Amino acid sequence: MKKYKSITLVALIVIIFILMLLVNKFDATESKGNDKYESFEQLSQHEKQEVDYKISFKKATSDILLMAIHGGSIESGTTELVDKIALEDNDSYYSFQGIKKKNNADLHITSSHFNEPKALDLVSDSLYTLSFHGYGDEKDKHTYIGGLDEQLAETVRMELKEAGFSVSDAPEDMEGKEKHNIVNRNKRKKGVQLEISTAQRKAFFTNDDFSSANRKNKTKEFYAYTEAIQKALRK
Repeated sequence: MKKYKSITLVALIVIIFILMLLVNKFDATESKGNDKYESFEQLSQHEKQEVDYKISFKKATSDILLMAIHGGSIESGTTELVDKIALEDNDSYYSFQGIKKKNNADLHITSSHFNEPKALDLVSDSLYTLSFHGYGDEKDKHTYIGGLDEQLAETVRMELKEAGFSVSDAPEDMEGKEKHNIVNRNKRKKGVQLEISTAQRKAFFTNDDFSSANRKNKTKEFYAYTEAIQKALRK
C-alpha cells in the first residue's frame, strides 16, 4: 500500500510540473516578457506625451482600422504604412509613436496588454483590423502573418506574394491569436497581425535608412507593399 501511495505522489508531482510548464509556455506566448511597462497606465506615469511619445488617430466612416501600436521609432516603418494606406483609402487609423531621442524600445507594450483608451475605442468600433509590427531580422526581407481573421490573412498573404514579397505564417511567439491581443478586439473578435522584418522595413526607405529623419523618403518597394495591402482590403 505504501508503494502505491509513493507512486501516486510521484505521478501527482509530475502532473503539477507539466502543468507549470504549460502555463509558462502560454505566458511566453502572451508577452515577449521583457517590456518595461505592462500597460498604458503604467507607461503614462513615467513617459510624457508629445515629448516621449505621441498618438495619432482618425475615425473614418470605413469599417476598416489600421493600427501601428509600436509606431514611430519603436518599430520603425509601421506608422508610415498605416498612414499611407488609411489616408489614401479613407480608413480609420491609429498610431502610437515613440519619439524619444533614444531608448524608444522602452515604449513597447505587448499587443495583448496594449490598452491605450483611444486605441480600444477605435478597435471596438471596427469590423476589419490590421495591426502592423516589426521584428528583428537584418538579413531577410520577410513578413509573418497571423491573427484570428484567417480569411483576410490569406487574402493579404496572396496579394503580398503576388507583388513579389516573401510571406509566411507567423511562428507561435508572433502569431497574434490571443483573444486579448488588441487586433482581435474588434466587433468580429478577429483581426490580422503583420510582423515585418527589419530588413524589409529598411527597404521601404532610401538607402535602407529608416531613421526618423529619412522616413519621408520612401522607395518603390514601400508603395508596392501598401498597394498590395490595399488590394487585399478591397476584395
